[in-house]
Amino acid sequence: MRSMYAQLFQPLSIGPREARNRLIFGSHTTNFARQHLLSEQHSDYYASRAEGGVGSIVLEEHIVHPSDQPYEAALLGYLPETPAALARVSARVRAAGALTLVQLNHNGQQGVSDHHQRELWAPSAVPDVATREVPKAMELEDIRAVIAGFALVAQHAARGEADGIELQVADRSLLRQFLSPLTNQRSDAYGGSLENRLRFLQETIEAVAAVLQGRFVLGVRLCVDELAPWAGLTPEQGVEIARRLAETGRVHYLTVTMGSILSTHLFPFHASMHVAPGYTVALAAAVKEAVAIPVFAAGRIMDAEQAEAIIAAGQADGVEMIRPLIADPTLPRLAQEGQAERVRPCLACNQGCQVRGLLNAALSCNVNPDVLHPWPASLSPGSEPPAAGRQSQSQLSPSKTPSLSEAFVVVGAGPAGLEAARTAALRGRRVVIFEREPEPGGAVALAARAPGRTSLRRIIDYLVSECERLGVELRTGITVNANWLLEQRPGAVLVATGAKAGQGLLPIPGHDLPHVLDVRRILQGERVPGPGQRAVVIDETASHGVLSTVELLANEGWQIEIVTEDWYVGRDLVATHDLPAWLGRVLPHGVVMTPHTSAVRIEPGQVVVRERFALAERALPADMVVLGVYEQPDQDLYFALKGRLARLRRAGDCVAPRRIEQAIAEGRQAGFWA
Repeated sequence: MRSMYAQLFQPLSIGPREARNRLIFGSHTTNFARQHLLSEQHSDYYASRAEGGVGSIVLEEHIVHPSDQPYEAALLGYLPETPAALARVSARVRAAGALTLVQLNHNGQQGVSDHHQRELWAPSAVPDVATREVPKAMELEDIRAVIAGFALVAQHAARGEADGIELQVADRSLLRQFLSPLTNQRSDAYGGSLENRLRFLQETIEAVAAVLQGRFVLGVRLCVDELAPWAGLTPEQGVEIARRLAETGRVHYLTVTMGSILSTHLFPFHASMHVAPGYTVALAAAVKEAVAIPVFAAGRIMDAEQAEAIIAAGQADGVEMIRPLIADPTLPRLAQEGQAERVRPCLACNQGCQVRGLLNAALSCNVNPDVLHPWPASLSPGSEPPAAGRQSQSQLSPSKTPSLSEAFVVVGAGPAGLEAARTAALRGRRVVIFEREPEPGGAVALAARAPGRTSLRRIIDYLVSECERLGVELRTGITVNANWLLEQRPGAVLVATGAKAGQGLLPIPGHDLPHVLDVRRILQGERVPGPGQRAVVIDETASHGVLSTVELLANEGWQIEIVTEDWYVGRDLVATHDLPAWLGRVLPHGVVMTPHTSAVRIEPGQVVVRERFALAERALPADMVVLGVYEQPDQDLYFALKGRLARLRRAGDCVAPRRIEQAIAEGRQAGFWA
């Protein structure tokens, strides 16, 4: 495969170090910390990515000063115990062949005061649009204290045997806030002209470089476009800043990003599946033309083929990946071995990996249960099943069904059933899957039909491909019943029949009228015939499924009004950073949003609603009504078998309708149980 990846897996000199390839695993929040230090969980997490073949790893940000604690489990790099914690992680990463870089940061106005109960520090008293908290405008002694903090944590990184540090001057960064006229309104030596706005960053680089003494890497993660041209950093200014930083001779690499306090949904770790892959590459290319140090492109670079194309085209010297390496740490190794099709794909769904918030959940992944619950190495991507576990991959017709005696039978080929089959097959079991639909995939395959959500299909394609490779017998278009299954005497049965359309928490009178459809039927292509195109969507769940259905109908020309009891439409899209872009796509179609309103009843041609804080009812005209309501587990088969089969289990939405993450995790567990 050398010809396919002629550039990506070549070594790259970065200052005084050499990375074995051009892939860098970027910094991101994990909430794995213990006592604000790197933990054993961090060590396992980063070591597995190093063992998977990535060239460099940038550890989770280390906070440089007590004036900043942006989330409860933040790594406080100024703590005296930091070097020892770093050394434990660095040793494992180094043993696996990767470089260890420590990101240093102060979040400035983009922090929160919840955890340290003190004021936020910023260049000026400009509130962050997310928290609305007004920060303190830093005094000169504050600036000096933070610069000293950067130098101290750089010293800790050196003592912790890291290969270098990375300054965060991008996503949530005090250093970026000083650079930007959007947030820096100072009139002293640290504000006004570009030279003045650069002063804080330049002094920080000088202080850190003095500690590192040229023996360690010094990188900068740099925002080159704040996407706020009326006041923020423009690409022209960003490239000029990059040029000036490179000319100091102290900076060894630049990772190029975009986004500001007004566009956090386009920070590279946040951009969802609706954002084009490689959306910042053009900025990286512009920076590369202006500097003579390595430049890394970032922002939805999803696989090795895309990365190779970027480097081969001269747009960057390397690429940053985060979510694809969360989804599959062995991506580099598999690609290098010519098995790129076996990489477990990242969906850019932002479900599980976006953990910086009030809940303080630990990092997880919708498609990779190993992030939270590591399984034996024998089940890692690239592992092979025992020879006895191999089965014929020939297609079997229902009339030629061989005996299922002692087989592991899975009913349902959604993500839970497929992952269970894959896991059991890796362990040497004979596995047979029955799926009632013509194609596998369950609710995920259906959701992938919505606008911009086709990447959901990738996890189903991956699981089906793995099952085929492992000899799993997949039989589609077959509905099985309890009596037939019992006659077959299977060794074990997993019921993974998913969920089915429901009528809502409180069924709405008129829900069974002919012009009322549910989200599943809409995604399957059903519409109410007739001349009218007025649709009322009753949104009970605030989920991606309902709101992508709204977008689908809006694109078809339907006049839509969304009715929800929530305070606003699109609650679940906030956590995945999808809401701003979704609003931008549907509002031009005239979609009407009616919050804190209940659907009272459905009648022919209309929906009667009541505003929750008023008594009066009103009627909304509706040629079609779409029920975006909670689904119910499809568990009839499970209860028909319960007590009649010695080894019976269920997994996924037929237990309770949830996300892909829980379905795959339960499928993995069932595959071990089989």
